Amino acid sequence: MRVRQRLWEQMARECEAMAQHALSTGRTIPLEVVERLDQALSGGDSAVSGSTPRQPSIGDLPREEAIVGGTPAAEISPLASLSVAHDALAQIIAPATPGAVLHPLWYSLGPLPIGRLMLGLAILSLFMLLGIPLSEEVSPVNMSKTMLELAGYSLFMKEAYLFSAASLGSCFQNLQRINVVISNGSYDPKFQSTYWTRWAMGVISGIIIAQLIFVFLLQTPTTGTSLPATIGQPLLALLGGYSVDLVHGILSHTINTLGSFFRGSGEGMVDNQTRARVTGPGGGEVDQGLRPGRPAA
Repeated sequence: MRVRQRLWEQMARECEAMAQHALSTGRTIPLEVVERLDQALSGGDSAVSGSTPRQPSIGDLPREEAIVGGTPAAEISPLASLSVAHDALAQIIAPATPGAVLHPLWYSLGPLPIGRLMLGLAILSLFMLLGIPLSEEVSPVNMSKTMLELAGYSLFMKEAYLFSAASLGSCFQNLQRINVVISNGSYDPKFQSTYWTRWAMGVISGIIIAQLIFVFLLQTPTTGTSLPATIGQPLLALLGGYSVDLVHGILSHTINTLGSFFRGSGEGMVDNQTRARVTGPGGGEVDQGLRPGRPAA
């Protein structure tokens, strides 16, 4: 009975919030859904108390509502009727979720859970990006050193600084994508994990660019670089996190180029060995018509 009461109260609150949200945004609630919700709420007190509620007769319902899921509507309990109305209202307010419209503060941060989580992660990354440089370990001297030249707490603070920059760039790019699918109404929950995958790829690409490209390409041991390490490394980490597709394309192109080079070298060695087999000791060509089992003249 306690579980039944908690389920009833939760669905009733969410149905109320979803109905108010649908009406306030100008969405149409079908008459059948309103009747189903009214029937469920009319028998709510008896459903929670455990007594047998008065079931509406089939003649009181529209013809299309007389049978639901193969079960006559007169045999459906108020709790089941409320569940049917809850499901219909959830589809009406999609992509928003019942929990989001029930808590206005959450809904103000975005109608989708993935959007609110990504926004929270972006705010956390921003606070880390602004707060970590307050430490004395994040200094121009330490930022100009490579990962092999630092150790311990200094290296940890530097990597955390670059991680926050890459995470902020990746979250920024993901939030733009989420905003587009929400505006178009094309959000599909089955692709929710792809946003976390893109975030992880953005962090990895940002760290790679900040540590490898800046140190080995932009910074030379003789002349140094015109861009300070305190600005260049976090900037590259931020751009790498945002442009994960660009970094992936660069790495793929590099791997394909190296693969073509080694394949070309291997083919050249095979050609040289083939020419060596068909050339005699004195430089004269051996009869290429010789085959195993055919004696020489």
